[in-house]
Amino acid sequence: MTETISIQERPLTIDQASEFLNFKKSYLYKLVCSGKVPCYRPGGKRVFFKLSDLKEYVYRHRQSADYEIKEEAERIING
Repeated sequence: MTETISIQERPLTIDQASEFLNFKKSYLYKLVCSGKVPCYRPGGKRVFFKLSDLKEYVYRHRQSADYEIKEEAERIING
């Protein structure tokens, strides 16, 4: 019985991850070495990534738009 791995679960290579993030490979290696982006090193040398980890990396630290900040301030002031 062969087990199929969905595209969402398949590990990405450094080339695939840099293409997804639209980063140069050298910059992505720098992020990996500094611990800024999650990765997997099963053999200690080659680097792999999970698509879900990369998506989470991209979408963290969202910056609110001016109107969102104003709405939140009004909500706090008006209770």
